[in-house]
Amino acid sequence: MILAWAVKIAAREGLGALTIGRLAKELDMSKSGLFAHFQSKAALELATLETAQEMFDEAVLQPAQASRAGIAQLWSLCDLWLQHIDERIFSGAYFFTGAFFEYADRPGPVAQAITGIAKDWFKALRKAVQEAQGQWEINPDADAKRVAWEMHGQLVGFYWAYLLERGKSGGEAREVLLGRLRGLATEEVPADAFESVRAWRRYLKANP
Repeated sequence: MILAWAVKIAAREGLGALTIGRLAKELDMSKSGLFAHFQSKAALELATLETAQEMFDEAVLQPAQASRAGIAQLWSLCDLWLQHIDERIFSGAYFFTGAFFEYADRPGPVAQAITGIAKDWFKALRKAVQEAQGQWEINPDADAKRVAWEMHGQLVGFYWAYLLERGKSGGEAREVLLGRLRGLATEEVPADAFESVRAWRRYLKANP
């Protein structure tokens, strides 16, 4: 209960807004009782990050990893990332993009934890690209690391548009991502699979 509330605050206002005193007041608990759980603000922030990471893994990484390795998994990672925004898994814009900008350039365990989460995400994207290259679904001459960065950049760009347009850009974001995959794909993937997001999903369903 404590950490679920902490995630809500951090998602809306950032990790810096978390304090033991604030949580105690909002949850109608004793400050000493909360202090017994966490001992320090840094420990509270780390526990909140861990809870948020578990939520993200459950919503994005785990179901994506159940997809067929290769281009299907790369799409699933991006599609589920967009879906976790659409479904407001976090109640505000700060997890994890806001937390990364807020802390990544600082020293200390909280910054290290956030950087580790970001690295795990890029590792998953890059691995999916490399596996798709190994299956000849994506051009093997493409720089897998650069592709992963570009895909993530498009996702963050979508998030900005989502916030500006109050959730009206999900379909457009998927079309842009599909266009990027079309430019990377080899002849192993039929061209008509890229005609639309609907056609792409039909292709994936027919090739599990």
